[in-house]
Amino acid sequence: MYLAQSMAILLQAKWLAEAISGLFAGSTLQEQSEVIALFLLAFVARHGIGAMQQGIAQRFAEQTGTSLRNQLLKELFQKGPVFARTEGTGNLVTLVLEGIGKFRKYAELIVPRMLSVAITPALVWLYVFMTDRISAVILLVTMPILIVFLILVGLAAKKQTEGQLESYQMLSNHFVDSLRGLITLKFLGQSRKHMGSIRQVSEGYRRATMRTLRVAFLSSFALDFFTMLSVASVAVNLGLRLINGSLELLPALLVLILAPEFFLPVRMVGADFHATLDGKQAGESMLRMIHDARSGEGIAEHQEEPQEAESAGKSFASPFEWSERSELQLTGIG
Repeated sequence: MYLAQSMAILLQAKWLAEAISGLFAGSTLQEQSEVIALFLLAFVARHGIGAMQQGIAQRFAEQTGTSLRNQLLKELFQKGPVFARTEGTGNLVTLVLEGIGKFRKYAELIVPRMLSVAITPALVWLYVFMTDRISAVILLVTMPILIVFLILVGLAAKKQTEGQLESYQMLSNHFVDSLRGLITLKFLGQSRKHMGSIRQVSEGYRRATMRTLRVAFLSSFALDFFTMLSVASVAVNLGLRLINGSLELLPALLVLILAPEFFLPVRMVGADFHATLDGKQAGESMLRMIHDARSGEGIAEHQEEPQEAESAGKSFASPFEWSERSELQLTGIG
């Protein structure tokens, strides 16, 4: 399906360039009607295949998110309060209610984008190489620079998002703990003083969110800027060669139309990476919880210690038997 979409992109660019060059050469619109119709057909095919891909990705994300939530709830119901206390009740509630939706968005966007990155740029570059080798070399040189920059920005964004996730988990657990202890705080007259603690946790989450947004906006601007420079370098080269007469209009238009298509999948990955990074973190957290619950890690130390009782000078661990001849002695009082 991705191969068919890439072929539609190439045919769309080819027929559009032929139509424009033919009209520029003096052909009438009626003479170019067949080429224009083919261009419209390729245009519709491209976007139709894209809509099919989106529908398949949505179903995949829905099934994956539902399966992940069912596994997490199954482990929660089987392990009971011990598992909830280990991970934090607020964190669990947030993941089940909001984390699943974010993970679905991540699965819906990232998987198709990565497949598109693996296929479309390669085919576009091969077609450009067969049309104009100089432009193909320019594209081949600029793409690794763009990818390296994208990786560096992604690492910085990941670090900021991890800090935001920790702040969000702290805020969720703190909110649940505050609700549980609200009556006690009210009884002790400390409810107003506790507002400062809530404000501090909320402010920490706000600062973490703003840092993440700054990195996301800066990286998006820089990614678009470098992409624009890459396409502009190809355009300047084509314009100079057109002026010198060493290149015809048709291949120049074809390469100029395909240059943005060459960088488009990478740009989309960069844009969706920031939009779905919190979903990726939520998915990793849920998978870790399921693995810990199944392996028993992090739960054993939270198990309640067996209570000891003393009866008639003898101590033994709970549960213990109690009969009508048993005696209960209290020591160390008074």
